Amino acid sequence: MRGAVLCAALVAVVPASAGAQSISLTEREAVARLSAASPRVRALQAGVEVARAEASAAGRWPNPRLTFDRESVAGATEYLTMVSQPLPVSGRRGFDMQAAAEQVSATSARVTDGVRRLRADLRLAFADLQWAQVRERELTIVRDRLAELAGVLGRREAAGDAAGYDRLRAEREVLNVGADLASAAIDRGRAQAGLASFLDGVDPAGVVVSGDTAPRGPVPSLEALLARAEVSRGELLALRHDADAARLAARAAERRRLPEPEVVAGTKSSTVGTGDIGSVLMVHATLPLFDQAKPEAALASAREAQATARTEAFRLVLRGDIAALRITAVERRDAADRYRAEVLRSTGEIERIAQVSYDAGERGILELLDAFRVTAEARLRQAALDLAVRRAEIELEFTTGWELPL
Repeated sequence: MRGAVLCAALVAVVPASAGAQSISLTEREAVARLSAASPRVRALQAGVEVARAEASAAGRWPNPRLTFDRESVAGATEYLTMVSQPLPVSGRRGFDMQAAAEQVSATSARVTDGVRRLRADLRLAFADLQWAQVRERELTIVRDRLAELAGVLGRREAAGDAAGYDRLRAEREVLNVGADLASAAIDRGRAQAGLASFLDGVDPAGVVVSGDTAPRGPVPSLEALLARAEVSRGELLALRHDADAARLAARAAERRRLPEPEVVAGTKSSTVGTGDIGSVLMVHATLPLFDQAKPEAALASAREAQATARTEAFRLVLRGDIAALRITAVERRDAADRYRAEVLRSTGEIERIAQVSYDAGERGILELLDAFRVTAEARLRQAALDLAVRRAEIELEFTTGWELPL
């Protein structure tokens, strides 16, 4: 019965990916798979093509217009064939084209931010899977050691050197850790699916990540991060392009007050007399007496004011976010380093002392099992602290546009 209990605890947490073909990825390799051909990236880039297509309408020349007229009265018939061509010479078309180009630049900047957000989310998913793997590995180690201890206690009980309570308590601890390990396996499977959603054609059950979880170099100063964000954050650049587009749209609205001529040329013939054919030349122009493009000018001014206000608000929020994220990253690094230096170095010693004391009869089974738990919890807490550091770094990198080398 005792062997069946231990076997059940051992096989209950067999990784779901055991039958799947594994693919091991470092963070650099995972990010490299998020190429321009990725469906998620292509979905974002499609927005730029749509903006370009819409902007192309601003540069269109008006089509010429063909007019055929037949007039007949008192036995005389006249025929007029004319072609009219509007001439956009006021300069409005040029400003419209520049404003449309600024809108394309704004869309492109936002798409760039979207791709960077996608990269950051992929790296967060990578970090989550890395933590899940570490947690599952550490729990497996402690479960195996506890199972070995339970086996030793079972043999000692059979020889009359140990109490049955010690063996039962060790087996109960194996089952408890086995339950935690089953939960860790579920979390690992969920993290695998999360990372695989960024990778085209990858079986989630076979995704394995590798690489160092330690911080990647010093965090730049707040001033350097703010300066970097000013020139790299896509949303901030897009808002500036929005303001420029609005200013150009306002100038285009001013040019609408200038008449744009429409030249008409053609021929005229009549059945009167010898039926000679003559020429026709006319010039039309719209006089801006009632419609002086005031609504268009007001709309452009309002959009410029809106873009300017949003730029200042975004810059203010961005500064606060960067300051908070930098403090978070630095303090989490310090906490992880202190824990690694002050706690992990003593955990192995605690377990060794507890084992020696138990073998000497100085301590009971509860103290020994507690030492096993303390060791496992210390390693898991260190992994959790490293994960928190990595997540803070990734968010800081996205917010500022600064990325540590992978």
